[in-house]
Amino acid sequence: MPHDGDSHRVHFVTIEGTDAGQRVDNFLRKRYPGLPKSRVYQMVRRGEVRLNRKRVTATVRLSAGDLLRLPPIVAAAREDSEVPLYWRERIARSVLYEDGDFLILDKPAGIAVHGGSACRFGVIDAVRRIWGAEYAELAHRLDRETSGVLVLGKNRRALAGFQASMKNSGVEKRYWILVSGAWDRKVTEVGLHLEKIGRGGQHRMAVVQEGRYARTYFRIVRRLTGATLLEALLDTGRTHQIRVSAASVGHPVAGDRKYGDPGFNQQVRANRFRGMFLHAGKIDFSYDGRRISVQAPLPQAARQLLDDW
Repeated sequence: MPHDGDSHRVHFVTIEGTDAGQRVDNFLRKRYPGLPKSRVYQMVRRGEVRLNRKRVTATVRLSAGDLLRLPPIVAAAREDSEVPLYWRERIARSVLYEDGDFLILDKPAGIAVHGGSACRFGVIDAVRRIWGAEYAELAHRLDRETSGVLVLGKNRRALAGFQASMKNSGVEKRYWILVSGAWDRKVTEVGLHLEKIGRGGQHRMAVVQEGRYARTYFRIVRRLTGATLLEALLDTGRTHQIRVSAASVGHPVAGDRKYGDPGFNQQVRANRFRGMFLHAGKIDFSYDGRRISVQAPLPQAARQLLDDW
């Protein structure tokens, strides 16, 4: 948390060992949880934040002993987002697994993982309201309309370990998706080069000849009339990867308003299902000599949709 007077003047912070390895943007957001995300990136972009007297980018990782120069914060500070009781109760009931290092939740669809310009609060705000400001931090992200397994780290070592495992393909994430049409059993892998276009909430991923490579493995779980339930296994972790990959072979995800089929989405809504049928069903990873495997069952609304189809 900020020191007294931090918000009214230029101030300097010496990075401690517990914060070593943390990205500049994540450090700032943790130190000032009430500061809008847009202001954090604005401060960095304008050079108001300096690392060891030099300009820095948001993704640079900090080292113990680094000196971070920070501008006055008061002009952009705001109170911590109030999280409605409905969401606090849902998040409090969503714990799938917990130990001294990790808190793993079954994230409901319809809530972002953190607040921003488009939403006043997120899962992390609810966690802070329920368990305390320093209880846990997000270890990765899920889209707002994606439900399922979400990992939070309870200390810097656990966060760094999990994120290193993700970078080195040591985290296995499996998703369940409902797509339009009859999926070809021969299509078990989709590889694409993706590039983000647009800005803010209007951005989308485009398939390009040169871009970040994304590979997804697919397995048929169940065939329905005019639709297929699939399991998707990520080999990489790009934004909207599963959604774009499925749509690229002619089988968009149910309820996907960005890459989907309006006619199929209307059929899904007619069956009383709201949102997008994309669920993070299982995660497996190793940490500190132990294997952690956690599953999240399909939400009731998704199960009901399959039963009524």
